[in-house]
Amino acid sequence: MSAESRGKAVANGDAGRLTPGAHLRAEIQRLGLDQVAVSKATGVSRQSVNNIVNGRQTISRAMAGKLGRLTGRSSDYWLSESFLGIGNARPAADAPAPVTGLLVNHQIVRAVKDGIIGIAPFVRQNLQAASIALTLSDTVTTAGGNRVSIRQGKGFLLKPGQSVSATTAERIELPLDYLGRIGAVSRLGALGVIASYALQIEPGFKGRLHFCLFNAGIDPFRLRPLDPIASLEIVRLGTTPAGPATT
Repeated sequence: MSAESRGKAVANGDAGRLTPGAHLRAEIQRLGLDQVAVSKATGVSRQSVNNIVNGRQTISRAMAGKLGRLTGRSSDYWLSESFLGIGNARPAADAPAPVTGLLVNHQIVRAVKDGIIGIAPFVRQNLQAASIALTLSDTVTTAGGNRVSIRQGKGFLLKPGQSVSATTAERIELPLDYLGRIGAVSRLGALGVIASYALQIEPGFKGRLHFCLFNAGIDPFRLRPLDPIASLEIVRLGTTPAGPATT
């Protein structure tokens, strides 16, 4: 189905359905927002929001991802041709089924470019065939609770038997129909450094990932900002899970 056809008004015989623009207007009212607030939240111009609301502009895949994060509905939901109204999260009956499964490298690039998922900063060199490496931020926290800056070439020498907690440099945002899976970086394991983190990022997650590093090896290990620290796989779900999003 073309983008143009999604933007056309629904036929009169389709009683009770709303056009995408009319439904967005209703959603804005439901959330207690105005077009200016939607513009700021999605990073598009107020004129674009106004054009969509008034049926002069279609909802693109990129805008669908942004609206999905704003409203708590999936990106494919916003690509429907018509809607049954507020409170009904089902897409139109003839909406195409989403493609599900693990995203490969070019799909990750496209999803980030379209605004469907957020990975910031996004470094293409960190892409693997079906994952992207996440990197270490510029501070770590020792077991005693001391925050240590490792920027400007200082690094941090993780001694055998020592552990620190840290976060990723990247901030991750997932819509409600995507989840993330976290894996280890082989370089760490080969040197006896164990990274401990949640194995899954739930749909709707927004933020940086927290983890713990423990040196189980026999040699000190130097931690540096932006060193690869975890591998992120991104999985497209077949539908939006029931219940509230994880934040």
